Amino acid sequence: MDADKTYSEIFTYIDQNPLATLSTINLDGSPHGAVVFICADDRRRVVYFLTKVGTQKYKNLAERERVSLTVVNPQENSTLQANGRAFAVRDPEILDMVTKKITRAHATAVDWLPPIAKVRAGAYVIVGVEIWHARLARFKGMTIGDEHIFTQA
Repeated sequence: MDADKTYSEIFTYIDQNPLATLSTINLDGSPHGAVVFICADDRRRVVYFLTKVGTQKYKNLAERERVSLTVVNPQENSTLQANGRAFAVRDPEILDMVTKKITRAHATAVDWLPPIAKVRAGAYVIVGVEIWHARLARFKGMTIGDEHIFTQA
């Protein structure tokens, strides 16, 4: 499978399963996990999430840009594990695109606010994660050792 098709499959999975565990590293070297809503970029190998500058996850990634993301879909018995480099987004076009995607994804909810909206932790920031490596595992209907379980990029 070529790289573009592989990334397309992975990013479609992200669009269908937008809840991820973001893993960062605390100052003392211990791991820190936080659940975030992510959305995929349609043109780049990047995913985005919304947070605030005073959160532990943001403090961690501001000091150590390497992060990992884990997405799971229990009904499909599938997981996505990805890692890459996190960065604060400053591009107005990307800010607009991410805001619209997040709004569209939750527009039908009567009382939906992102959980981060309920936390007092400073100003909002959109964070991008440039995906360096990703592995999508689909276990449903597979047999032990089936080589088609994994899609890697």
